[in-house]
Amino acid sequence: GGLEYERSVAHTEDAYFKWLPATLQENCRKLADAFASVGCVPVWPDGGYFMLVDTAPMGWDFSDLESGRWYDVDCVKWLTREFQLATIPISVFYGEENRHLSEKYIRVCCAKSDQTIDKA
Repeated sequence: GGLEYERSVAHTEDAYFKWLPATLQENCRKLADAFASVGCVPVWPDGGYFMLVDTAPMGWDFSDLESGRWYDVDCVKWLTREFQLATIPISVFYGEENRHLSEKYIRVCCAKSDQTIDKA
C-alpha cells in the first residue's frame, strides 16, 4: 500500500514529503512571477499552501461598486468575475479594529495543478 511505498522511497526525490514542498515552492514562484508581472507585490512564504499578494501598487479602485465591503473582498470578487482567478480576502481573518492592516492584500493558494497555474 501507500505507506509501504513511502517507506521504500523515503530518502529519494520520489518521496511525497520531498515532492510536496518542492512542488509548492515552484507553484508559488510561478504565481509570484505572474502577479509581479502585472505590478502586484508577492509576499514570499516560508512554507505552506498559500502566498499573500499586495495589490496596493495596482491602484485598483472598487469604490464605484458601493458594496460597503472591504477593498480586498471586492478585489477577489472582481478577479474571480473578470479572470476566473479565485483568491481569498485577508481582511476576513482580522477583527474590525485591525482589518485596515490587510485591506490591500489577497491570499493565493499555491496547491494548484500546473494547468491551473499556467492559466492564471
